[in-house]
Amino acid sequence: MNKKFNLAPKVFLLLFFSLFLAIGCSKEESPVEKEPVGSTPDPEPEPEPEPEPVVYFTFSSDPAFFDTSTQDNWIILHDSDGNLLDYKPYESGDILEFTALDSELTDTFTVTLFLRRISTRFLTVDNIQTSCEGSQFNIISYPSVSKGSNWLKSQYPTRLPGSPAPNHLGEFTLTTENIPGEFPVLNNYFHDLGNGNRGNLSTLRFSEHPNSSSSSHSAGYTTIIQSGINNWENTSYMMSILHADEGLKYLFFQNPDAGNDLTIDYGDFQAFDSYTYFPLIPENENYTLQMVGYENETSFKTHTGYFCLEVNDINNGMQIPLGALDRFTHYKTFFDMKINDNARYQYSILGPKPTISVIPEKPSVSFTQDGIIGFDFTTNTDYVRRVSYFGDPEPIISADDCDVTFWGIASDQENYPVLSTLPDELYTLYPNLEPIDQLEYKSSTIYLQGKTYAEFLRFEFDPTYDHILKYGDVQEYFTLNRE
Repeated sequence: MNKKFNLAPKVFLLLFFSLFLAIGCSKEESPVEKEPVGSTPDPEPEPEPEPEPVVYFTFSSDPAFFDTSTQDNWIILHDSDGNLLDYKPYESGDILEFTALDSELTDTFTVTLFLRRISTRFLTVDNIQTSCEGSQFNIISYPSVSKGSNWLKSQYPTRLPGSPAPNHLGEFTLTTENIPGEFPVLNNYFHDLGNGNRGNLSTLRFSEHPNSSSSSHSAGYTTIIQSGINNWENTSYMMSILHADEGLKYLFFQNPDAGNDLTIDYGDFQAFDSYTYFPLIPENENYTLQMVGYENETSFKTHTGYFCLEVNDINNGMQIPLGALDRFTHYKTFFDMKINDNARYQYSILGPKPTISVIPEKPSVSFTQDGIIGFDFTTNTDYVRRVSYFGDPEPIISADDCDVTFWGIASDQENYPVLSTLPDELYTLYPNLEPIDQLEYKSSTIYLQGKTYAEFLRFEFDPTYDHILKYGDVQEYFTLNRE
């Protein structure tokens, strides 16, 4: 009996040992992974860098062309939603960089140039002419400027420098005789209108204007005497006469010897090689039509040519002939017409002979409100760009209040800017500056043909743009005052 009971501890010990082995084998089947020899743990992720400001606009003013010592100049920037981005004063020669976080910028923004100077203005009070001195504020805004733009405000030359003027030999008197009819000459320079029509006289370099002139009529012929004409050595002169009956003719002649005068005969004048006819000119208050001929591209780009014709205020229903010569390769045609006190029209073409077939009718204009902010402009004509002008609601009527504010806004048909008020600092510095919400719409210049708005910005502010006269450039626009 005692032997049987002594076996129990041994049995339990055997079972415990077997269980221990089973657990040990199970752990060996799932060994713990270890890092390979020579490996390094993954680095902790670096924090995102803080965003840095970017230069979104650079502006400078050319000291060779702008003296800012007698005026205050500021530049103000708004984003395309009308929020103020920045503003700074500047002097001629300064280079300004405007920076901001890219997340704070819109794709385009509006640049406003602000100028304040002291000016003298003349006015009539109680039928007495007087003058006053006050602040004049000239402001202009340019919307849709791209981020990264770099502007240089300068006066870019549009022509190449010409050769030196020839020697000046004094003056001479020119007599043009045997002109058929009684005072039949229709053309004259604008600056000489008070002296009667006497034709157009020019050299390759200058239009020539006498000190005095007179006309006489005898036996069916007219004689014109012009005194005090510049005598340029070894120089060819061109005389053109628009005759009421015989049309437009011309004559080339050489300068006389020093101290001598010269007489030319209308019978020697010739017809031009070809003619184009300017469209019928509508009713107007006054106009100037001008055509200049150039002998080659250099002559064209240095703007040294002969005046084929300049005529002013011939409102007789005629189609004015424009004469061309085979010796001329380039032309400039310019037409300026004051329709009335509220409308003006201009047309110009550089290079080819004019192709205008009709003078367009004056566009109609409407707007929904007077003010700059939210200004809504519509017209019945297509155009490539415009400038709308705003100003003080009342004209100067007293010498006690001689301050004026002008604000122009350039745009195309789609990009009139969203603007907010100017910075408070400017109104503090200039308490006589008219508040933006007090300015009223005054006029618009509407460009039917010419540079697009984007090209216009380059022409105004891009030093890499080719500003020299280009063959084929056309500009046509109306200036319309508020009625």
